[in-house]
Formats: sequence, structure tokens, C-alpha cells
Amino acid sequence: MLRNYVKIALRTLWRQKGITAINVLGLAAGMAVCLLVGLLFWDQGTHDDFHPDSERLHRVTTTHQGNNPDPYASSPARLAPVLRTGVTGIEAATRLRRTDRTVSQDNRGFRAQGLYAEPQFFDLFGFRLEAGSAAEALSDPYSAVITQDLATRLYGDQNPMGRTFQLTEVGSFTVTGVVNRDAYRSHLDFDVLYSFATIRQTRSDEIERDWTQGLSYYTYLRLAPGTTPEDVGPSLRSIEDQYLPPESAEGTPPSQFQLQPLSALPLSEALPNEIATGMLPASVGYFLGILAILVLLAAGFNYVNLSTARSLTRAREVGIRKTVGARRRQVMGQFVAEGAVVSLLALSLALVLLQGLVPLYNQLSIHQTLAAQIDVRQGPLVYGVFVLFALAVGGLAGLYPAWHLSKFRPAQVLKASGQSETPGLGWTAPRKVLTVLQFTVAIVVIVTAALVYQQVQHMKQRDKEGVRTDHVGRVALQDAPLGPFWQEARGISGVEQVGAVRNLPLSGRTGGRLPLNREKESVSARYYPADHEALQILSIPLTTTDDWSEARFEGGQVIVANEAATRALGFESAKSALGAPVMMDTTQVRIAAITPNFYTRFTESPNLPVVFRYDPVEFRAVIAEVTPSQEQAALTALSNTWQQFDSVNPPEVRRYDEIVRSGIVMPIAEAGGVLALVAALAALIGCLGLLGIATYTVQTRTREIGIRKALGATVPSVVGLLSKDFLWLVGAAVGLGLPLAWWLNRLWLRGFAYRIELGVWKFALSAVGLGVLAFLAVGSQTVRAARLDPARTLRDE
Repeated sequence: MLRNYVKIALRTLWRQKGITAINVLGLAAGMAVCLLVGLLFWDQGTHDDFHPDSERLHRVTTTHQGNNPDPYASSPARLAPVLRTGVTGIEAATRLRRTDRTVSQDNRGFRAQGLYAEPQFFDLFGFRLEAGSAAEALSDPYSAVITQDLATRLYGDQNPMGRTFQLTEVGSFTVTGVVNRDAYRSHLDFDVLYSFATIRQTRSDEIERDWTQGLSYYTYLRLAPGTTPEDVGPSLRSIEDQYLPPESAEGTPPSQFQLQPLSALPLSEALPNEIATGMLPASVGYFLGILAILVLLAAGFNYVNLSTARSLTRAREVGIRKTVGARRRQVMGQFVAEGAVVSLLALSLALVLLQGLVPLYNQLSIHQTLAAQIDVRQGPLVYGVFVLFALAVGGLAGLYPAWHLSKFRPAQVLKASGQSETPGLGWTAPRKVLTVLQFTVAIVVIVTAALVYQQVQHMKQRDKEGVRTDHVGRVALQDAPLGPFWQEARGISGVEQVGAVRNLPLSGRTGGRLPLNREKESVSARYYPADHEALQILSIPLTTTDDWSEARFEGGQVIVANEAATRALGFESAKSALGAPVMMDTTQVRIAAITPNFYTRFTESPNLPVVFRYDPVEFRAVIAEVTPSQEQAALTALSNTWQQFDSVNPPEVRRYDEIVRSGIVMPIAEAGGVLALVAALAALIGCLGLLGIATYTVQTRTREIGIRKALGATVPSVVGLLSKDFLWLVGAAVGLGLPLAWWLNRLWLRGFAYRIELGVWKFALSAVGLGVLAFLAVGSQTVRAARLDPARTLRDE
């Protein structure tokens, strides 16, 4: 039976080549986008699934109390030892510290991502050593486990075990193990694991007192079987009360600990101070998933519409089948099988399209930054799921046409075989609804793509306001010494001023957040380590105390706060905060200068607390104001000068305005490009569907058109008659889609502190553009039909 279904389906599809091509192309486009997103979700879902008892693994996050309590991915260094010894329900715990330095051997060096790890690391995580003992590899100070890739770069084909390498500013490490990191998909990315005992030997005081400064360490644990995070919650509260100093008069601890399952990391929003790599943010995942579903729905609506539009010719077929004894379920099976065949043909084309989509997708800047790449080469299980997906799509798309066509009564449809319309088979309500929904989707996506483009252009202008970004270069220090390089940079021709910073506003990064306290008031402020010259280069205006001086600022005992920080700390006015003492973390400082509020991120209000402080230990880059006419020459000279101090690492010299645009403007622009592609696909699929239905409608009304022409109807009147039903549906879709687009776009635009206004003309242009495309699709057939010679038409009919 199934063989006959497939054979008949192939014959029918071959006879209707045009309609089949429209259906296959539409479904293939929708499937290709869905398969791409499916591969991405599959990749994200396989992260960290290789660890033993991975469902019981959690990491500890820390929420700092204040006006903006956000959970951090990090936690205090002393937490893991306490969890190992005194908490019921916790089977094992370990801690990590991230580091990024140059490793070298025989005058050859490489920038390496490193983690300081304890011996328990290999107990919790499923990384297996290719050489060395997991129990002993990280036991001794200055021992290290390196990846096979780094071993090849450092030692070539030689056995790395027992050999040494140098870690900048730390010392000589001995290789005690080798791991094939590329064999595992994990949120922990590293080239080297350094023994945590090295930190205990060099920074024992810091570790023993580090309960409040928990920005550098990460704690992971494995719960005992049958234990839930809620079960250990009271123990975490007890640790907070015992070890963390109370911050308020009521004795509330300054921080709270929570457990985050490792399985929750994929497709979740990154936390501040995040250590995870390769994790796609939930917002991006949902965005791509919704787009994929919309395109597939548009293609599915096309198939249903075109299948039911062919009711006239298929009705005769159904009538004959039922006359010779076919049951309704057999007729339904035939049409569902036809949908499945079309879907499998579309899958074949979609897999070809996928080969080109995956490389384009992997080149998007956000995925390169996050290292969230996908590979089209997958095992048979994945492609088996693809086939099931295609059969499900084809079956669902063919279900309504099968039900609709199989209900015809043989006597009714055979009696009407000579008519231009079989009774009950005209513009049915479901077809009208599907057409309206299809174009509603198209108008929403088109409007959104246009608004994303305008928001990107708006943001490109924003970086010229607030802090200065033009004619400023940034040089990453890496392993170059700050003082000597800073002095040399000042003497370069075209360099007008040089400053030092950790990170820059609008670059997408900060120096972290630190608590500010004044009496009973507390606020979590964005923290930017910077020197006095950096503030001048960024053109940040200051209202200062009478005893303000560059030397006093760089003494480290004073800070620069914005007006929002002073208000959050309870000062009546910004000026009244000048000279006032506040606690910054555990250090008392004074507010020596006030700056107006400004944007630090495009997605945040300018009224967030911000603090600048001179902190050379935190400086990671030098910024230079350059003469506009000598900008490129000055940046090249900065790069050459930097290489005199660091011959190992490649130079990182970039213009500040480029950093701003690549940090958030570029990903949003790329999202707009993806959206524009989807909008084009949705419009194309919709117009192809209209074209197919219009073609079939003209074929079924050929006699009527001939009679009207013979009775004196003009070409415009015939075109209007044939087009009005289609255009009314498109108009209904516009009426439904524009309010929906307005509401949806208001939601995502709220995430931007600096955003465009939703003007009426922006929506009107999108609606007019879609209407023109729909008219061209329908008009191409109706005009041709209206211009036919009625005598020839009636003679043929």
C-alpha cells in the first residue's frame, strides 16, 4: 500500500511541476533555517554531558546585595574547602581561578588560557588524561597539565612529560599530565591547568581572607544522590552568617550563594564575571528559534493553500477513487503520503542549502566571540532526526488537505466535473485564514528588520556622544610593562596624550562591580580603573574638590563618581558628596570629583552608578589620543613600540570607535542582516504562494474570463475582478500585522536606553512594499489572462 501511495504521489507531483517546485522550494528554505537552528541547539545541548553524574554537578554563584543585586558566576576562594568539610549533601567540591598569560619555552612563547585547579578537578569533571596520573598531576606547587595542542606547540614531537615551561611573572612549571581538550565539549576552555597549590604557596594570605573579594575564583560541587539544591540552601545561609561580615544594621550578609546546575548553562544569559565559553545566550537562541519557526510556518501555509487550491482537479480523482471502493482513510493516506514525499524532496534540497548556511552562520561575530560554532558533520542519529522532522512536517502540512479532499462525495464532485468551480471548493475560510496568517508573519518580520537597521544606524551616531571615542587608540598591554611602554608612547609623533585603563565604557566590558557603602546606604557600582590622563582623553567633565590634583587622584585614596552613584548613596545633591568618605569594598576612600551621568552600555540607562579609581594593578591597556591627520601612522608606531617590550604576543591595537561598534553594534547589525534574510524569505514564500494560487485560479476561471471579455469587459476590470480577493487578504494581513509588529518591536527596543522612535511612516513603507510585491505576483497572472483573445479561449474550453 505504501509503495502505491509513493508511486501515485510521484506521478501527481511530476504532472504539476510548477506547483511542486513552489512547494519544494518554500519548504526547503524553511527546513534549512530550522535545521541550522536545530544543529545549534544540538551542539549546545551536548556541552558538559560527558562528566560523571553530570546531572548532579552545580556551580556556586554569588549575589551581592545593593541597589542592583545581580548574581555573579564567581564566588570566594575559601568557600570550596568549607563545602568539602562541613555541608551535608555535598559529595565533592573544587575551586578554580582563571588566568591568561604567556607560557614560553626556549624563547618561544604562546598566549595560553589557563585555570588554577585542585586535584579534585578530575574527580568532578570528566576530562581524562592521555598521560600522567589524574590523582597526582595537580598535587604539587608549580605542576601543570597541558593540552595536546599546547604540548605540540611547545615541544613538537617530543614527550612533554617532566619537561618545564615558564609562566610570565609566576615561574617555572613542570608538565605532569596531558589532556586532549579538543575531544570534549565543555564550558571550561583552557590550554593549561596549573596546580592550585601554587596559589596557596604564593598568595596564602589572600586565600585565607578572601570572603568578600570573590571575583577571581569559581566554585563547583557535586551533590549527593537524592539531594536537591533546596536541601543545601540552609547550609549555605549558615555559611553566609558565619563567615561573611554583616552589611546592614539588621545583620544581613553582603552576599548570598546559590547553586546553578551545569545543565542550565547552555542557552542561558551569561552572568557577570562569567567563565563559561561557547554558551549561546538564551535571547539569541530564542531569536533564531522564532525566526526558524516563522519561516517554516510560512512554507507550510503555502503547501496547505496550494494543495487545497487544486481541489477542482483532485476532487474528480477523489470521486473516482471512492466510486471504485476506496475508503476515506485510504484517500487521506494518499494525500498525507504526498505531503511526506514533498517534504523529503525539500529535505534533500535543504541539506544542500545547509552546507552553505553553516559557514556563513559561523562567521557571525557573536558566535566567533563566544566560540559557539556548529559543525554540519554529524552522526547518523542527527540525520535520522532530520528525516523524522521532515516526515512530521510533511505529514502535518498534508493533514488538512487530506482531510479536506477526502470528505468529498463522489456523486457531487463527478456531477460538477464540467463546471468551473466544484461546489464548496472556492476560497474556503481556512485558506483565507492561512493566507492572512502567512502575510501577517511576513509584515511583522519585514517591519522588524527595517527597525533593526534603523536602530543600528542610530547607535552608530550614539558613540559620538557622552565619552569620546573618535581619534582614540587602545593598545592591550598583554606582557608589556606599563611604565616603560607608557613613557615611550608619549614620545611618538602624532600621539597627543597617553592614559591607562582596564576597560572602556561602551566596549561591552567593565572592570566589574564593587559595592559602595555609606552609613546604611549601599550600591553596586560599575568600576572602571583608570588614570587621570585617561579621563582627559575620554573627555569626561569633572566637578572637583578644591584640593583636587592629579597626584592626589593617583594616590589611590580618592575616587571619581557619577551623579547616579551619589544619589544612590543618599546624598542630597552631587556637590554635597564632594569630599565625603565612603567604603569601597573594604577600603575607605573619598569622593574627590563628580562626573555627569553617561552611557556605559547601549542597553543600559545612563543613570547607573559608575566609579573611576586609579588602580595600576588592574590596568590592562593604554589608550592614546592621536592627531586626526596622523591617526593611522600613530597607531602603527604604537604597535611597533609595543613590540619592543613584548616580542611573543601579537599586538592588539584598535581604534576605540571600532571597538564600540564591534562590541554591540556589529552583532545587532548582523542580527538585522539575518532578520532581513528571513524577511526576504517570508515575503518570497508568500508571494510564490500567491503566484501559485493565482495561476491555478486563472486556469479554473478561463471560461468565465472569455465570456466577460466577449460581453465587453476591459482588461483593467478583469484584472481587478481576479485580483481583489487576493489583495483584500493582503490588506487584512497588513491590518493585523502592523499593530502586532508595533507591540513586538516595542518590547525589544525597551532593552536599549538609547533607541529610535516608532514612527507611523516606518510601518507604512513596509506595508506598501509588501503590497506592491503581492500585486506583482498576482498581477503577472491576471494581466496575462485578461489579455487573452476570448474567441480562442471559448473555442478551447
